[in-house]
Formats: sequence, structure tokens, C-alpha cells
Amino acid sequence: MNKPTLLITGGNGFIGRVLTDKLLQEGYHVRIVTRHAPKTQPANPAVTLIQANYQDTASLKKAMEGCVGVFHLAAAIFGFNYEDFKRANVDATQHVIEAINQTPTITTYIQVSSLAASGYSPDKDHPRTESMKPTPVSDYGITKQAAEQLLKNTIRSGVKWTIIRPPIVYGKNDSGVSKIALWVKRGLMVNTSGNGYFSFVHVSDLVEALYQAFARKDTGNETYFITEEKIYSWDYFITEMAQAMNVRKPFMPNAPKWMMNAAAKIYEGCAKITGTLPALNYDKVTEATIPGHWICSGKKWQTLTGQQFTPLKEGLKKSF
Repeated sequence: MNKPTLLITGGNGFIGRVLTDKLLQEGYHVRIVTRHAPKTQPANPAVTLIQANYQDTASLKKAMEGCVGVFHLAAAIFGFNYEDFKRANVDATQHVIEAINQTPTITTYIQVSSLAASGYSPDKDHPRTESMKPTPVSDYGITKQAAEQLLKNTIRSGVKWTIIRPPIVYGKNDSGVSKIALWVKRGLMVNTSGNGYFSFVHVSDLVEALYQAFARKDTGNETYFITEEKIYSWDYFITEMAQAMNVRKPFMPNAPKWMMNAAAKIYEGCAKITGTLPALNYDKVTEATIPGHWICSGKKWQTLTGQQFTPLKEGLKKSF
């Protein structure tokens, strides 16, 4: 009997690689969407790379043939303007959902969103919950929220869908926190987060939740924050990261907003020349200078599933 096949968009990314390993351990075949034609296939015959265009429903439908479930992880965290975010986060999601609607074998769909789609909390004693009205402030958050609404409004009946909203995701060889780790190692970094508090989730915990959202029957047609319940100050986060790396805590002067905007323009200019993603951009400055905290509560998920989460101090030791 052939094992069921699951498709992952963004499967070559940080979270996608860990999710692929998890699904293989659970006995599934995994099909990973790539934007470019793969030169070779993975050595593991249970993993297949398949080219598709996120702006073309037909190519995505072809990629999904025979699959029973889809994990939609592909997204743009950085962009040069709103249209960049809309194309990657809204338009691409629309085509993914259209392809699902035309593929009768698919019965389960997991969409990875973000805390940014919900917004920040003005009060550190009241983290964001799923029942709160979304108030995104960045173009990234606005487009991720739009993608959530697109799913709710257009997915065909008969597909069990789940929206997963993680906060800051970290882990070994991740694409975001590892950049911060480089500055910690250098001993000097600008404090762009002031006195804010943050929620975190280790990638292994997020991937476990993604799998449970797929495998369990009681997680359908709902939105969940996936996070360690405790919140942390940015100073604590950097201090614990430095200890995990066995280096001194870096000197962290505060940066005024005008300086951050200037730095963002420099990074964006260099990124356009080199064809890379900027380490800082206008949208991240917006998120970094909000008058509040990027925090959320995972009680809804934890009450349903009983999942335990890795404390930040332990997770940083595992990662760095």
C-alpha cells in the first residue's frame, strides 16, 4: 500500500525542512514545491521536488495531483513595498487555494500565518488571543491577515483547514534569529526593540503543532496561536542567547526611529543591487517601533492538545 503524499510550499525553508523530517518520520511521502526546476532529486525516495509557479493555479494543481494534504508555508517576510508583500502573501495564497479547490484528493489544508496578522498588544499583561479583532500594522501583517480571510471565504467545503499563527520562530540554522546571533557574537548590536516584550516558539514545537493540526480531527476550521506561554523582554532574550553561545552580552545602544529608517534605506538599496533580501527594511521598522509588545497566548491550542512547549532558555541552548 502506497503511503499518502503531502505537499509543502516553502518546504526548502527553515521551518519546511524540519516539517519534512517530521512528516517522513510519521510515514508520509513529501512533495516540496520549488520555484525553479530541480537539477536533482533528494536521495530519499519519499521526498520529491516539483516545480510550480505560485502565480499560476494550473502549475500548482499539477503539483498537488494525488496529494491528500497541503501545508502552505511559502511567504514573503521582507519586501520593498506593499505590492511585493501582496504578490507573495495574498496572490500566491489565492492560487494555492484555487488549486486545492480543483484537486478532490486534498482533504486537509494547513496555512501558516503570523502573530503580525493579529497585531501587537499595547499591554504586556494582556497578550493577543484568537478572539481579538485583528489590527495588523505592517504590510507583512496586513497581507497575512488578508490571506487568512481569503482562506475562510474561498476554500471549498469538505476541506478541513487550520490557520497557525506563530510569533518569533527560532532554532538551529534559522534564517532570522541566527542573523541576530551573529551580532551577539560580534559584541555590538543596535537595540531596535526598546523595552518591548515578545513571544517565542522553538521550531520543533511549531512543527509538532503543524503535524497535530493535520492529523487531529478536532483542529479544523479554527485559528491558533502556537507559542510558549511565557513572554520575555528583548534584553532577556539577548542575554540568554549570549550565555547559550558562551559569549559576553553585547553592547546594545538604543536606535531612534530616524536612524532605523535611514539604515533600512541603506539595506534596501544594497539588497536591490545584490539581489538579496535586506537585513532590515521599512516594514520591520514599522513593527519594531510600535508602542507595545509582540506577544500572544497559546492557551487555546494547549487546552485542546495538551502540547508542552520548550522554555526559551532551553531552546536557545539547543539552537546555539
